[in-house]
Amino acid sequence: MPLTKDRYVIRDNPHKVAWERQVRYFLRNLSLTESHRVSATMIYEWATNKTVKEQMEAGEHPSHDLRKINEILRFYFGKAYSTWIAGNKVPNCYRVPKGWRVKRHRPMTLTLWNEYSEGVLDDDGARRA
Repeated sequence: MPLTKDRYVIRDNPHKVAWERQVRYFLRNLSLTESHRVSATMIYEWATNKTVKEQMEAGEHPSHDLRKINEILRFYFGKAYSTWIAGNKVPNCYRVPKGWRVKRHRPMTLTLWNEYSEGVLDDDGARRA
């Protein structure tokens, strides 16, 4: 059955869809036996293999991408909090509970929700961009 309802005819932001794929892939790789604390900076640096500091020194500002990642993390884990990780202050951190699986939670964007409902979103053949 095609998705014909008005709420499904909304066009998603392609950058948000791409970042949600990366966030879900990052969360899939976390161990289930421990709880974790993640931030948008961690995911950005993991996905791009560049540090935020390097980007800022090069004159690029990744704040737009970090905002999108924070929006996605807020959807999955609720309100962010401030903490210290490895001696560094992290202003927006999200707690991933022990045993939390991203495969059991629906995506935020409708593009990925369609794949999720068909059961093909979190296939083992997923690749990192």
